[in-house]
Amino acid sequence: MADAGDAWDKLAEAFGKHIEACGKHLHRRLGQETWGGLAAETAADKLGRMQRYLNVAKQELDSVGTVLRAAGVEFATHQNTLKDALADAEAAGYKVSEDGSVAAPDISTEDMQPGDIAMMRRDQATRAQGYADRIGRALSEAASADREYAKSVKLFTDAANRCAKGDWSVRAAELFTASSLHGDLLTELGMPDKNASPEAVRAWWDDLSPSLQAEIIQDYAQEIGNRDGIPAADRDKANRAYLPMLLAGLESEYAGASGDRAESLKAKVEGVKGIQDQLAKGGEPRPYLLGLGAEGNGRAIVSFGNPDTSKNVSAYVPGLNTRLEGHFASADVQRARDVAVTAGRLDRDNPTASIVWLGYDTPQLREASPSALDVMSDDHAEAGAPAYNQFLRGIRATHDGGDPHITALGHSYGSLTVGEASQAKGGLPADDVILIGSPGVGVDKAEDFGVGANHVYVGAADNDQVTKLPAKNPLEYLAPGSEFGTHRIWFGTDPADRDFGGNHFAVEPGQDTGLPGLVSGNLPAHSHYFDPEDGPTSLKNIALVVTGNGDSIKRVEPR
Repeated sequence: MADAGDAWDKLAEAFGKHIEACGKHLHRRLGQETWGGLAAETAADKLGRMQRYLNVAKQELDSVGTVLRAAGVEFATHQNTLKDALADAEAAGYKVSEDGSVAAPDISTEDMQPGDIAMMRRDQATRAQGYADRIGRALSEAASADREYAKSVKLFTDAANRCAKGDWSVRAAELFTASSLHGDLLTELGMPDKNASPEAVRAWWDDLSPSLQAEIIQDYAQEIGNRDGIPAADRDKANRAYLPMLLAGLESEYAGASGDRAESLKAKVEGVKGIQDQLAKGGEPRPYLLGLGAEGNGRAIVSFGNPDTSKNVSAYVPGLNTRLEGHFASADVQRARDVAVTAGRLDRDNPTASIVWLGYDTPQLREASPSALDVMSDDHAEAGAPAYNQFLRGIRATHDGGDPHITALGHSYGSLTVGEASQAKGGLPADDVILIGSPGVGVDKAEDFGVGANHVYVGAADNDQVTKLPAKNPLEYLAPGSEFGTHRIWFGTDPADRDFGGNHFAVEPGQDTGLPGLVSGNLPAHSHYFDPEDGPTSLKNIALVVTGNGDSIKRVEPR
């Protein structure tokens, strides 16, 4: 069944390339040509409809593969249950007949008292019935699954015949069936629900046999790859298996899309390809793909170094305008790599895992203007904070030693997300906090992070305009450098201010592009904190904190 599912997947992949070619060479090409009039409009309409039909067929093919693989995993589970029951019965000397009945072993009763014989017979009968019940349940559940999967296969067979006759109107039932089977099987295998703790997920995973874990990784790559509490090496395997499937799906959708939808899909395609390139680079520390998805503006979590075996772990949250696109892969992912490499040079005895965590939707202000600041709110940070906390708890749950040194690292709007995470129930599961290029973090004091003010580190470039954004209420704003009162900026107290507290470390001043740079989005001083060439002092200080050597940072006076 699993092989049949894989065969259908290959068919679906080939069909996806056919759809992509159709969109590239026919549908989209028609819109780019100068051919106009009624004939062109009619052709475009028919090609667009054909593109939609092809995508429906692709979904159907994907669903058939899902059903077949789900059947294979469930049958294998019932087989294992049956084999365990048979093995236990045989080890105890009980004989199992072809019909599933169980007979007790022959034991000499020559020297036994009648009462002891009766007790032994009752015990044997009870044990025999127990083995028979286990065998019967395995066979019954397998037969039930057989009937359900047979129905599902017939559903798709009927759908294929219907579509072949030109009726494409009904497909929800088939897709829902595949989706339900996909999810229900994980539940049947005991996977904790989405609200469960990472510790519960880890305990469930550890109880599975290695062979079953391997099957689940193959068949449920997306679910396993993005679940906190699954060990990093297994998440990496799952996401690497899921990546080409996600890329094929995005490319297929992009082939038939237009307008804003096409622009969004193109960005995600370039982002996934960029991550693929980063993974292909390899090198040390080894990259691990800990999360990947197309929801919202895209999701991606990449670690350089294994967080389960590293003494030091940092999780960097990017900020404004970050999404799954080519720039994310070349800039933000590279930043995580640079932190890992620098940390490795500073502390060769204790390995470091450096993570970039794009597990939420950041604000997207693609057309910068003075009025664009009016729409900036903390909504995205509040929405992302629980997911970030859950991820950090997952790091602790899966760590081999159980006590890694974790640094929460927020850049730009990402520092606000870290601040919001610190206020959640249970607090921020980190040892140190780094805030760089921050427009405010939603709390007034370093001590409000709950890790101790002496474990909060702040870096702000002199020419980084984002760290000087005026407060929303002009009456609260005091320009940085003023001697009067606490500096209030966009999201509260300026973390670089003396009244905020914490440790303040040196960073390069960066290029000053003034107000025109703020309006146009040309902010080099806001982006150089991780750069080995433009921000080596900042990068070294970040790496010192990440490796647990915050006492050695190069300090500066706060504003």
